[in-house]
Amino acid sequence: MTRPVRQTLGVFVAALVVVLGAGCAGDTNPPAPAPSSASPTAPASSPTPTPTPSPEEGAAFRAEEIVRAYLRAQTDCLTDPAATQITCFDAVAIGTELVNLKNALTSAQTVETRVTGDIVVASIELQGVDLTSDPAASPPVVPTVVFDVCADVSGYNVVDKDGQSIVPPDRAATSSLEVSVYNYGYPDQTQWRVGYVVPAEDLACGG
Repeated sequence: MTRPVRQTLGVFVAALVVVLGAGCAGDTNPPAPAPSSASPTAPASSPTPTPTPSPEEGAAFRAEEIVRAYLRAQTDCLTDPAATQITCFDAVAIGTELVNLKNALTSAQTVETRVTGDIVVASIELQGVDLTSDPAASPPVVPTVVFDVCADVSGYNVVDKDGQSIVPPDRAATSSLEVSVYNYGYPDQTQWRVGYVVPAEDLACGG
């Protein structure tokens, strides 16, 4: 897998100020037309064209959006499990991770737990982009983007039907995650989904 460093894209627009000058001179004896001169108007420069992102940069951008949506879904889909459809996670997860999330939802519905608060992205760092695609392989090879994520879970809680927290009091305030995002429909950029999440052993988030 290649591991490019994601670069921030920007547009730089430059403009020149128009400078006008005029002068005149004349003599009353004999009268004569007054000569005039003016400095030419400086042409405005054209805006610098927006750089076209590489396929890897575009993939990383969209995959990061999905990672953030995946973390928001931990609240959106589990705040009121009884009223949540089993398809709630379909737009953000696939494969192993989708199965895990659906199991979490059905479990919450069964034991009547719910979540409060949000998981906050403390940091997210691109680790690699590999756009190799070979769906006929066994197992299929699909475009993959990998991130290291520090997730702040200090404000995220799981409570029982009586509203009592069931989260261990010694839970760390942050969680270090390695998140793999897959695209089985590439180059369709709307098909990125979180497919695999494991602890990031080499990532120190603190807290």
